[in-house]
Amino acid sequence: MSRDDFLEGMSRAAQTVSVITTDGPAGRAGVTVSAMCSVSADPPMVLACIHHQSRAVPAIRQNTVFCVNVLADTMADVSNVFAARTPIDDMFVAGSWQAASTGAPALNGALASFDCRVEEIHRAGTHFIFLGTVEQTMLGDGKPLIYGSRSYGTPSFFDGEG
Repeated sequence: MSRDDFLEGMSRAAQTVSVITTDGPAGRAGVTVSAMCSVSADPPMVLACIHHQSRAVPAIRQNTVFCVNVLADTMADVSNVFAARTPIDDMFVAGSWQAASTGAPALNGALASFDCRVEEIHRAGTHFIFLGTVEQTMLGDGKPLIYGSRSYGTPSFFDGEG
């Protein structure tokens, strides 16, 4: 199995783009991810996969809360800021934020924000898997920002013609 073939294959699996944020005793942090999904509706749970070297990992572990902010197709700039090694104080200048019920930052205008308490943390290869119980869901409007083939896009079938 070639690592390069695996990475190339995964680059072709289009995913929604989310920014995972946290705030609390360990301070604010955030990171862009494409690996987020629902786990359960009863109780409501989601998971997010974050690279072990991300600055967000120790903050989420210590704060024990995180918010999954699903980006709208107009928010590529927010994605780029949280994907880069931007200083933490400068990250939250991108977009408008409010504190969710756990205190984690929720992005105003996101398609959906899932405010979570950490339920479990697992290490798998190069990533940590954060499993969270959703305490609050905030909904927005628009189309999702997707990432595939190493570029941003938006699904045209959400125009109601698919």
